Amino acid sequence: MKNLMKISLVCMFGLVLTMSNVMAASGDKVTEKAREAVSNAAPDDWETLAKAAKMCIDKKVNLKEAKGWLDSSLSIKESALGLEVAGDYYILNKLYDQAINHYVKSMLLTRQKDFYADTEDIQSKIEKAKKLSDA
Repeated sequence: MKNLMKISLVCMFGLVLTMSNVMAASGDKVTEKAREAVSNAAPDDWETLAKAAKMCIDKKVNLKEAKGWLDSSLSIKESALGLEVAGDYYILNKLYDQAINHYVKSMLLTRQKDFYADTEDIQSKIEKAKKLSDA
């Protein structure tokens, strides 16, 4: 009976290690893809930088490097995409006022380009940030 329990514990431990490696590998793949995209991009390619940052921020991996890409993207061009991704980054870091500011700027840029553009997603992100800020 003791041997059976030992074997069961070893199997469970092995399963936990395997699952953690699988989960970590998933994040590593996102980081690899993002880094590859950035390394193949032109120096003034703000969009690739913003999209690479978004990939990492959406998966909550490699956030420090993603923030650097995002800052570079926004320094090249202050785009609606970059501002929205920055808002997502600030939400993750519980900086709700900064998130709201970036979402609002993103929405205004989107509307400036196309007054009838659908900004419902950004508006819902603003509402979410306001609720989290008040909590």
